Amino acid sequence: MNGNWVLRTGMGLVLASVAIATGVACDDKAPLANEQVPLVAPPNVPPALRRIPERVVVPLEAVEKQVEIAPGVQYRVWTFNGSVPGPMIRVKEGDSVEIRLKNRTDSEMTHSIDLHAVNGPGGGAGATTVAPGEEKAFEFKALAPGLYVYHCAAGIVADHIANGMYGAILVEPSAGLPRVDHEFYVGQSEFYTTGDTNEKGLQTQDTAKLLAENPTYVVFNGSTKGLAGDNMLKAKVGETVRIYVANGGPNFTSSFHVIGEIFDKAWNFGSFSAPIQNVQTVLVPPGGAVIVQFRVDVPGDYKLVDHALSRASKGGVGILRVEGAARPQIFDVIGTAAAGAATPGTSGATATPAAVSVPDSGTLKVTMKDNLFEPRAIAAKAGQTVTFDIPNAGKAIHNVRIADAAGSYESAASVVSDPELISPGKTGKLTFKAATTPGTFKFRCDVHPDVMTGTIAVQ
Repeated sequence: MNGNWVLRTGMGLVLASVAIATGVACDDKAPLANEQVPLVAPPNVPPALRRIPERVVVPLEAVEKQVEIAPGVQYRVWTFNGSVPGPMIRVKEGDSVEIRLKNRTDSEMTHSIDLHAVNGPGGGAGATTVAPGEEKAFEFKALAPGLYVYHCAAGIVADHIANGMYGAILVEPSAGLPRVDHEFYVGQSEFYTTGDTNEKGLQTQDTAKLLAENPTYVVFNGSTKGLAGDNMLKAKVGETVRIYVANGGPNFTSSFHVIGEIFDKAWNFGSFSAPIQNVQTVLVPPGGAVIVQFRVDVPGDYKLVDHALSRASKGGVGILRVEGAARPQIFDVIGTAAAGAATPGTSGATATPAAVSVPDSGTLKVTMKDNLFEPRAIAAKAGQTVTFDIPNAGKAIHNVRIADAAGSYESAASVVSDPELISPGKTGKLTFKAATTPGTFKFRCDVHPDVMTGTIAVQ
């Protein structure tokens, strides 16, 4: 536990001592807690434990810190409780909610919080405007169930949001929500940096880009890897998944879509009115939210995207990995492509081209064109260290990821765990230590994994 809690009022001095033992700040004005729910970082969702309205206290802290928003790209984000987006706040319809906002003494900026779930001036922003080292609070009644965005409203509001200060508050209906196997919390937002996309080093905000609505990155959960690798979402075949999506913006409307899935239910704009059913894509305005729910029927990797798909090249791609037995009655790949068969979009190029051998120098040029690698079949010697020189001759961002010996692109043993994204006209490098045991390694572009593929034959 990280010491960040929603505190619920109740009775019992013994339970107050439990709060102290777990790191919850207690003072004469703080209510005694008979139930405690952690404020967890995304993509996690706090559990629903209560059935009756209560008075709750939500302690939040404005934290400014340096993080990696893309491989090799550092940025000083402004956050609630240290994460982008901030933690999901889960309360119940009818609750009295006290929001406490503390601004750390090492902060450089004044901050505040505006919760769209609040009926009151500024959503609480005026009452919580805190300079570094200050702490303020206000209380509101959670009148309307739904999923709402909260954000900092200090200064030029757009730059605070674009620096990471937004999150979601769920006001659960008084009757509760139906049980599902998994609940996930996903935030979409934009970064506007002085450097180009994937330019390495410490970046700062470019105000001109922000005002022109020309983001360098469009990301889920605070980075291009916010829902990939160790951060990917996971479920099993037959399970039900509910995703709470909050769009911090500050500028773009999201066309949220899960490739290969149909939403069984979707609650538009985060409202718990009658859901729409069998939906392919939902619109999420900046400062808005949506709730989608579906059952996963077939194993595989499902990509979460904003279907304004150019944004995928700026980082807006996540993964939901579904494990379990195949279900050919629902989805089945018929047959196997014959050797030498033409590959769509390659003007008759064969599916199994002759392999290009890596020179004894160990350096080989692999050119990335849109939807194609040249060469896409490579031969290396067992034990040879290969340096790939990778120019991007296409019009989109690409990269090269090499799978591990078992064919997995996401395992901890992957040969390249975090390949760099390469902008058009730029050149990257990748080093591959060929296995001592002969075999074939696959490689792909993570942005275009279905068409940009190749193989390395270790001989």
